[in-house]
Order: sequence, then structure tokens, then C-alpha cells
Amino acid sequence: MYEIEVCYKIIFEAMLEKPVLKSIAEKINEYTGAKVIFVSGTGKILAYSHTCEQDGSESIRWKHVTFSDYKKFCQEADTKEHQLVLQPVETMGRLAGYVVILYSEEESRRFFEELGSVIGQAVRHQFEDVVKETMVLQPMHEAILAWSLFHGKADGIRQTEKIWTGQCIEVLMLKKDIQEKNVLWIKEIWDRYCICEETDRIQILFYGLRAKNTEEVYQKIMEKKIGCSISEPFGKLDRCVTKYELLKRMSMVNGLENDPVMKREKEWSVQGLYTYTTPLFKEAGLSDYRLLRLLQEDRENNTELYYTLKVYLLNENNVTMAADSLHIHRNTLVYRLKQIRECIEADINDNETARELLAFMMMYDISRQDEKRQK
Repeated sequence: MYEIEVCYKIIFEAMLEKPVLKSIAEKINEYTGAKVIFVSGTGKILAYSHTCEQDGSESIRWKHVTFSDYKKFCQEADTKEHQLVLQPVETMGRLAGYVVILYSEEESRRFFEELGSVIGQAVRHQFEDVVKETMVLQPMHEAILAWSLFHGKADGIRQTEKIWTGQCIEVLMLKKDIQEKNVLWIKEIWDRYCICEETDRIQILFYGLRAKNTEEVYQKIMEKKIGCSISEPFGKLDRCVTKYELLKRMSMVNGLENDPVMKREKEWSVQGLYTYTTPLFKEAGLSDYRLLRLLQEDRENNTELYYTLKVYLLNENNVTMAADSLHIHRNTLVYRLKQIRECIEADINDNETARELLAFMMMYDISRQDEKRQK
């Protein structure tokens, strides 16, 4: 019915057009009626025949294989509607993805298997380009699972994967801020995790944590000075999407004075609030002269009392945690806090005073950021 020599010619002509994968999928579909889909090793759908949209597939709509569709797209399993050929594409010694062919004539299986092999050989270069852009090497099943969690497609994951117990912590890193070797630190933080890599960012979900482990995660990331935005612990998988959206907003705010390497959600909650309330404070002419005295002390004596106080308050007045965040000895911090109390003449361990000071510090930092942008 179909001739493989004709397909060779079709593929050769399609290789001269752009985008190559889309052109191949459409031309093969026109000749054979079969639907062709190209899936990367991370589950991203690179291209497909337009007729695939007629099936109403969730994966086609999202242009990414979802967890619930994994068996359909990435395991050789025929359905009532289609026969399926799944052709692996290997480049640089690893699986780079699949060519998926959906067809209706059961008697034509041998032809479509041969066609899948021909297409797989022809598109190796295109898949190789995708592999070169990928920083995290992991099995496709894990990559698809992670993507589904971060994009609200987690149906069935907790039931299928028995590992989802305990607390979770979500981390987002921008690719422009990291190097390939940096992703190796993940295993050293906690051994239960999944990773979702996208064009400009990497998301990590640490799971199976107990209360005593959560602070260890934060501490290890701070010690390694990993630039990231990180959530507070949470237990429900359906909150992954909400946390993901929050971390994206956090990662977009840069340039604050003494901007922390690790942006933690509980700190951002205060900072984010004052991003929106700063204009109201400015209009009302509000200020805190205690902090102005502290800033003046820093300018005149080249000290870091203002930043020290902010880190101390953000660490909930915990001397040990604040000293670790500042990378100074505990006794050094105690001495600085004594200087701060004398300078601002206030009890910084009083809850109401601490909240007030931290609020104005956030307002001041964001105000300084706005001034820099305007210049």
C-alpha cells in the first residue's frame, strides 16, 4: 500500500524546510494518514501532525506528555483507536526521545516499524540539539512525573507512586544563574527529589521530609550558596502549582540591597507585601529614624549593622541561625547586636518592635531598588 522509498524522498524534501520536525510530521501524514509525534527525552512534544489535535489529547494541548498519558506516548501499547509504533532516538550515547507513529491498518505494522526507524535516523541531529540544551540527565518517567506535578497534572501520582509521604520543599533556580555542575549538589541535600527542567529554569521538589529534616535542607543550600527561590514545607501535592507560581514571582525580583542568595518564602511574604504598600508609605511621609541612625553609623564607620539587623530579624531573632546566614562567629553577632541596641536605643527582641523595624527595612530596600531603576 505504501512504499518506503517514497517516504525516503518525502523525508529528504522535508529536511530542507523549517521547522524540520513539523514538516516531516505533516508530509508523512499526508502520504500515509498516520499521525507522527516527536517527543524529547524530558517528555516535551517537539512537533506533531496537525491531525493529532482531533483526538483532544491533553498532552498535545499542553505540548508535553502528562503523567496520565505516559504509557500512551512512551510505552509500546496499542489502543482501540490506533496501532502504535514507538521508535527510540539515541544521540551522544543516550536516549534523546521518541518518534511516535499512530496508524489504523494493523496489517501495515511492518511498514510503519521500518518507517519509524528511517525517521529516527533522519532526525538525530534535531534531537541532539535538544539534548545539548538539557542540563539535567534523568529517566523520562521521572521528568514527566515532575513536570506534571508543577503544572497541575498530578492526578493519580500519589496513588501510583507510593513514595509521596511526609513534607515537601520546592526550589526554583534560573539557568542563567547556574552552571551544569551545580545540579550535582541536589543529591547531597536530600536523596528523595524530582526535577523539572524548562527553557530558562529548573524546578526541584524534595519530598518525604520530616520536620527535623526541613531545616537541614535550608541549611545545606545556604552553605553551598546556591542561588534559588525556595518554599516553606508543605504536605499536599496539589500545592506544587501554587508554590511554583510564587517562586517564579520571587525569582523575578532582583537587585535589592544585600539581596540574599537563597530567597525563602517566609522572607518574601514580607517583602512582597511591601512591594505593593511602599507607595502608600511614601505618600504618608512615614520613616523610622532609628534605622536612619543605623544607616548613618554604617556610612561613617564602614560597618554592616543595618544588614546584620535585617538578617537577625528575618531569622526570627535566632542568634545561631543568623550567624550562620551572615557567615560570622556567634560571638561576633552578639557584639554587633549590642552595638545596634545602643545605636537605635530599642529592644530588638520585643516582638512588636522587631516586626515594625523589619517592615520599614523592607520598605526602605524596595524604595532603594526603585530609585536605582529610575536612574
